[in-house]
Amino acid sequence: MKAVGVNPDTGLVEVVEVEDHPWFVGTQYHPEYRSTVESPQPLFVAFVKAALKQQQSVESKKEAAK
Repeated sequence: MKAVGVNPDTGLVEVVEVEDHPWFVGTQYHPEYRSTVESPQPLFVAFVKAALKQQQSVESKKEAAK
């Protein structure tokens, strides 16, 4: 795990990632409190994009196996 976000006021780690994972992030803060449909937090946008990419990859592998 890699610390990628630190609170400048407290020095505490707020965000971690796993470098060799397709999409893994953990947060201590609550990005959902500031996210709206019209202005989503980048963390949520990245999650949805990664999920769609994974789904397309799985579907492509299923098609190739036929």
